[in-house]
Amino acid sequence: MKYIKYIWILIILYLVCSARTCTENEDAAAKREEQYIKELKDSVKHVFMSDSLSAQSLRSFEITAIDRLNDFADYLKIVSDTSLELKFRQHAFEVAGNLFISGEIKIQKWSKNYLPDKYITPDVLKSQLLSKGMSYRAEPEQINVSAPFIRENDSTYAGRLSFYQKWIPVSELIQSGNINGPINIEIFLIRKLKPFGIQQLKVWDVYLGEIE
Repeated sequence: MKYIKYIWILIILYLVCSARTCTENEDAAAKREEQYIKELKDSVKHVFMSDSLSAQSLRSFEITAIDRLNDFADYLKIVSDTSLELKFRQHAFEVAGNLFISGEIKIQKWSKNYLPDKYITPDVLKSQLLSKGMSYRAEPEQINVSAPFIRENDSTYAGRLSFYQKWIPVSELIQSGNINGPINIEIFLIRKLKPFGIQQLKVWDVYLGEIE
């Protein structure tokens, strides 16, 4: 996720700028550090706060959407791991839920424990995973942008990914899983207010939608 990389760059810059030699002028170093951070923040703002997005920026956000889908699968592996503490698993599901545009979305074909044509909600999935885990873990494969981001209004772009779902048994006693698909998932690029320290900035971010 690109904004995380920017944050890491900020941290690295801070550490480098803080490691001054005894002979270095403190005021000059402080001014240089301030300028570096200002330029980096301006670069971040240009990407995430722009009113209009270039084709290259939209493509980058589509790649972020693919990362979000993989993140969702990774978080569910944690949620379904009954060897972990319950609070840790609950927190992982909350984080996974924040990847979606709404908590009321419908999910189809994600879990092998349900019929392929049956829709479930995140709450149903959460209840099952927390109580008894899952005999198969889902792993998205061959993820493609089937519908690139198209602007719907001043603050929303919408698109779609397609992928195949590989079911991998968590126990050697269970038969190998198969591959199901193609499956479609809605993706959204939304501009909304987010807290950054004491500030609130209106930035673009990627969210997942319904899976079917």
